[in-house]
Amino acid sequence: MWPGSNPPMGPPPVGPGQPGPGLPEPGWAPRRQRISPSAGWYALPVVLVLVAVIGLLTTLVVLWDESEAAQGPASVGDAESGVAVRLTEGYDYYVYVREGGASPYACRIESGEQSGPVTLTRRNSWSASNRTSYRYTATFTAPVSGDARLTCRGADGPILVTPDESANGYLGFAVLGALGLGGLAALAFIVTILRRSGAKRRAATASGPYY
Repeated sequence: MWPGSNPPMGPPPVGPGQPGPGLPEPGWAPRRQRISPSAGWYALPVVLVLVAVIGLLTTLVVLWDESEAAQGPASVGDAESGVAVRLTEGYDYYVYVREGGASPYACRIESGEQSGPVTLTRRNSWSASNRTSYRYTATFTAPVSGDARLTCRGADGPILVTPDESANGYLGFAVLGALGLGGLAALAFIVTILRRSGAKRRAATASGPYY
């Protein structure tokens, strides 16, 4: 060292509470590993199951009475002399004629002292069942409840009268929809748990905790 020269500069002294050279800053912590997908994805299968259950129960409540009416008896008789039927007011009934026979163009209901024509439509014809030796031809809405007699003009020979079965079809669709959503919920749960398990294993090999 030459006389009068400044001493060489070195690192400043390390005081209390100060990090030394090459040491991490105070309060430093290893980086936390995030698990993906997050635990919030478990809510998806829960929501799907709730939608399936609520939808099925709602369909059952709405269509319960129609489903009960659909269990009513079928009746066969001559179109001109009349068919003895048991009806539930406000619900629909199907009219079948013999294969190859003519379709009725007008029908009438008689119940006690009440009588009157019914309107023939093709409502819910998609759910009409295949009946041996018969074909679907029309739908009418029952104007009364109880035992009655149905006569039709235009049809020749016997006719078959059955309750509208579309409620059972809608219930079947609701059950299939609920089963489908249940399957999606199970798939979503399995995929989520597998992906999270894989992410946890990868995080375990890295430094730092995971969450």
